[in-house]
Amino acid sequence: MNIETIKNIRLGFFVLTGTALLILALYFIGSNSNLFSKTFKLYAKFETVNGLKKGNNVRYGGIDVGIIKNIEIVNDTTIRVEMSVEADLKKVIRNNSAATIGTDGLMGNKLINISAGTAEAGLIKDGEELESLASLNTDEMLRTLDKTNRNILVISANLRDITQKITDSRGTLYTVLMDTTIAEGLRHTLGNIDVVSNNILQISDDINDVVSEAKNGKGLLGTLVKDTVMAEDLSKAVKEVRTAGEQINTSAGELKVILEKVNNGGGTLSTLINDTTSANSLKRSLINIDASAKKLPDLMEALKHNFLFKGYFKKQEKKK
Repeated sequence: MNIETIKNIRLGFFVLTGTALLILALYFIGSNSNLFSKTFKLYAKFETVNGLKKGNNVRYGGIDVGIIKNIEIVNDTTIRVEMSVEADLKKVIRNNSAATIGTDGLMGNKLINISAGTAEAGLIKDGEELESLASLNTDEMLRTLDKTNRNILVISANLRDITQKITDSRGTLYTVLMDTTIAEGLRHTLGNIDVVSNNILQISDDINDVVSEAKNGKGLLGTLVKDTVMAEDLSKAVKEVRTAGEQINTSAGELKVILEKVNNGGGTLSTLINDTTSANSLKRSLINIDASAKKLPDLMEALKHNFLFKGYFKKQEKKK
């Protein structure tokens, strides 16, 4: 066999081997892209797809079941994603299943996760639209985490400065934190507060008992609330007190008029109170009457011995 034949054989072997490898590669690529299996279409709408691209995977229960076939911008707030999913998934995907945009690992490619629905819902059909749920934006989450870390760094630095100043100054706060006497006093105060709180609770319970008895018509308060007879008596008493008050007001008004007349010099009483001449005359008259009363027994004795009245007095003594 000459050298040319050997070269042709080798070339043919390499061609056949390359062709076989190419076929295998096309098979695996097609299998991964569902080129050689039956599929059906599903849709989902999102406000943002967060870097989702055509050809990215679709997963159900953590298993790759399809790919992203197309991404279409519907309007300024809606993006429609077309998915090609294996036909076998028609048996498990429900009408209330939801589609969310996730990540393959922490920093991997974007993909769509389809969640399992409930058994009560019907099965999905070809061309129907899944409910979409908002997903976490990893970039936004990382930016927020970065801001949080900066804030924590600032807060920790401020706390370090504050604690250092407290330690260096040894002021009031340091005393409160380190003085065991203050701690004991604070503990005692808290104990008193606890006692007061218990007393308040007891008072509250007592008030509740009183209110309960009042609702049931028990006790004085309950009687006042429920007993209509006592209520009527109380109403009558209030009316009588009001009437008496009105009479007192009337009498007070009349007394005020009399006092005004007395003060203005009208009537006998005003004369007796305000006129000093009349008062002196009355005083002298009372003195004279008193003197006459003292002389009256002697005068009566003299009349008994007078011959004109002697007979009269004897008749009176006989009648007695």
